[in-house]
Amino acid sequence: MKELTLMQELNAEDNSFLIEFRIDLNWNHISFVNLLNKLYEECQNRENDTMLSREIAGGIWYISNYIEDWSQHKAFPKKFSKEYYELAYELINDLTYHYFVGESLYQSKSIVDNKIEELKNKK
Repeated sequence: MKELTLMQELNAEDNSFLIEFRIDLNWNHISFVNLLNKLYEECQNRENDTMLSREIAGGIWYISNYIEDWSQHKAFPKKFSKEYYELAYELINDLTYHYFVGESLYQSKSIVDNKIEELKNKK
């Protein structure tokens, strides 16, 4: 399956993490990692920008709360460990901060890369 762009993910298009997450109550690990990677790439590309895309910003703002809120609903099936979800929420929050503030919470790029890799392997 072809990886989706960040906008396709944020717009909950077919095969996106968000569409499966909301409609099927399925946390698709591969799609979530793709969303994180695309979001991180966008953060890095926009670090020096003084103006952000309203469309992308709106999507990032939305997922920054929605993913954690929806997955913590009692009816949402928990397929992964508590630690997995905690790391997933942390990454979404950290990347949201990075996007809006224009700088990472971490001194080294490798820390985010390592956290995404850790989540990838927690499956």
